[in-house]
Amino acid sequence: MNMLRKHWQDLGLIIAFLVCIYLILDWGTLPRINSILWLSFIAILLHQFEEYRWPGYFAGLFNKVLFQSKTPERYPLNQQSAMIINLIIAYVFYLPPVFFPSVVWLGLAPILMGFFQIIWHGIFANIKAKSIYNPGLFSAIFLHLPIGIWYIKSAYEQNMLTPVNWMWSTIYFVVAVYVLIVKGNMWLRNKNSIYPFSKKQLGSYTKK
Repeated sequence: MNMLRKHWQDLGLIIAFLVCIYLILDWGTLPRINSILWLSFIAILLHQFEEYRWPGYFAGLFNKVLFQSKTPERYPLNQQSAMIINLIIAYVFYLPPVFFPSVVWLGLAPILMGFFQIIWHGIFANIKAKSIYNPGLFSAIFLHLPIGIWYIKSAYEQNMLTPVNWMWSTIYFVVAVYVLIVKGNMWLRNKNSIYPFSKKQLGSYTKK
């Protein structure tokens, strides 16, 4: 478990690489929606790698800038909670739509979360940190955004987007954000956590 706790984002990068190979080999045979959903899954894995490995100092920004934590290495976010929340987001929220592409609301919800990442990293986090970049912004703009637009365009052309699908996907997206991101970080917070982030994951956001 300790190995996974320290390297879950690296495992995600390997999985993203393997999925890329799969897509390259089968691109001509896969339905377009399936291919886009696989790309969406790759996008979240690379997004998490950007946040927690390279440049990887999202944890420090989150704890110090957003929560003014006196112990940013472990509160409110820590290595354990970051692993749990991000694994659920990637493999429970983003991955299932790949296997059920006809369930449009299931696939559209992660697309909406990708757009949400652009707002969160590009506007909210940058304003709080008084910066023009923070880990996660690059993948949000150059992966989540174009993939999301492509998905909506393709689904629209195939008459898959209905008001009901928009409604259920929006509800599912909002619930996922609330449970996994908003409440998840609160439920798993621990001022005495024994799973602190590394200095690299804190960046310049230390106790000082």
